Amino acid sequence: MSMTTFSGPVRSLNGFMEPVTYIFATDVVDYTVNISATGNYVILSTADGGPTTNIDLVLPQVVSGAFSLAYGQNQPADARYNGAKGSVYNYSEYPSNLMGYDGQKVNGFTGGVVVRPNTAVQWGGNGNQAAPWGAIISNFVTD
Repeated sequence: MSMTTFSGPVRSLNGFMEPVTYIFATDVVDYTVNISATGNYVILSTADGGPTTNIDLVLPQVVSGAFSLAYGQNQPADARYNGAKGSVYNYSEYPSNLMGYDGQKVNGFTGGVVVRPNTAVQWGGNGNQAAPWGAIISNFVTD
């Protein structure tokens, strides 16, 4: 066990630093769960009280001004989500979707990305409402 003189939490390879929110069947409304842009989630298995079907995890709405690549032009971003990041682990037996609010894109797709069973997805936001969310999918080895 290591010790530190830091007064705050320290990131560890042994687990989450931020709290984890568990997704239960009771959290699902019309196959949807609205999630925070900065949350860490675990979709529970049906046996543990999780959803009994696939669900959509919906990230918040990103609202920004017009972007321009012209030199010296302002690059307005929705500051609430510029640099936001989060994750979800699907412990459920059902695949689910990570989606943007009202058709906003994740990885360039309005349909979002599939969070298959036994996978984790991490996302990040850039504040641009035209392409607000990027995500990576990690598969866990189950041998």
